[in-house]
Amino acid sequence: MEIHYTRPAAINNYPKQKAIIDCHTRFTITDGSTQSGKTISHIVWLFERALSYTDGQIAWWVAPTYEMTRIAFVRLKRFLNPYQKLFAYNDTALSIIFPGGGLIRFKSGDRPDNLYGETVTDLVMDEHTRMKEDVYFACYSRLTATNGRMKLIGNVVGTNTWGYRLARQVEAGELPDWTYFKITAKDAVDAGIMQQEVLDAAERTYPKGIFLEMFYGIPFENSSNRFFFSFDESKHVGSCSIDMSLPIYISFDFNYNPICAGVFQFVQGHIFCIEIIKLENSNIYNLCEVLRIKYGNGLIIVTGDASGTANSALTKDNLNYYRIIKNELGLNSGQMRIPTVNPRFEENQVLCNAVLEHIPVTIDKDHAQPLIFDLKFARIDNNGKLIKTDRNDPQQQLDACDLFRYYCNVFHRDILKQIPQRQTHTI
Repeated sequence: MEIHYTRPAAINNYPKQKAIIDCHTRFTITDGSTQSGKTISHIVWLFERALSYTDGQIAWWVAPTYEMTRIAFVRLKRFLNPYQKLFAYNDTALSIIFPGGGLIRFKSGDRPDNLYGETVTDLVMDEHTRMKEDVYFACYSRLTATNGRMKLIGNVVGTNTWGYRLARQVEAGELPDWTYFKITAKDAVDAGIMQQEVLDAAERTYPKGIFLEMFYGIPFENSSNRFFFSFDESKHVGSCSIDMSLPIYISFDFNYNPICAGVFQFVQGHIFCIEIIKLENSNIYNLCEVLRIKYGNGLIIVTGDASGTANSALTKDNLNYYRIIKNELGLNSGQMRIPTVNPRFEENQVLCNAVLEHIPVTIDKDHAQPLIFDLKFARIDNNGKLIKTDRNDPQQQLDACDLFRYYCNVFHRDILKQIPQRQTHTI
């Protein structure tokens, strides 16, 4: 069956996308910034390759998770709308059968061992910098029998990843039959698929290092893996006083020992951390009594650790922590801002540092010392998670750090939503 297909003009008019698709080397690797059009170019490449497939030839699209894989599947289905009757779709298996008998499978890379067994003609590794190197080895091995082609695309996420090291080898010309590309948000603006105002808003919103990494592909090494890399003691530490006429935000953390609460206010666009309370060998009832004595005459709004919604044998009558807090402080449901889940470390790091960089923050030098300590010493591991496995190490307890994270996640998350929606061509 003959198919008449013309590549979308928007692709050919975007030089970086066109160059990636038309590259003749067997392998390419692309450092792509967020929303720069890197995924679209690779979807089109894989589709055009599969058009010439005969029965039995298979292409793969591999992404870190099932959810990310499905996004690419849906985008290719949408692209094929004008030719719908020519293709067969399996929405459960995430596969598309082509008129010539070829097949594109969309697969998750979360379990590398599941990628072995099938021979593949062409392959895309999407967001390769967020996958294990074992996934790359498995994907590469699937191409050996066919001498197939592979393209890798991903965001730059620091320098301590196998993908970053591979990209540097290719960029330096050390690997034959490989080509290196870089596609940034500025390229997308120049090509007309992103508005300059979107890029400007992102620069105003994100911490500088993260902005440059996300939108320009410039690796960010955040001061020896500090979680709160935007914290500046000379800028963020001072004296605070409570204003009982304004809302008082209390964030809870429910460790066995100590049990903790952080007291915050947001006054005319300025965040104040009034104090951090840590009670050793105590319980939620005693903590509530301290808070009631100090702040019971004010309008209290509560948030904190999502685990506090679970029933706990550590409390009287097996009530969950938030029920006890509500009862002990005499609060109504509108004063309870309880999260359903705790924030992901990677996303929460961006939020907390955006808050520290773009919102005035003052932490009381006398009554919030635990938070100052945590903001200085909290570290992340190579997977972007807070290092907090040893409760005997004061630098890993991070109770006050968690109080601040929970507070920011509930009350200042909108800072990351201030970026206008970008304009792009449809695929």
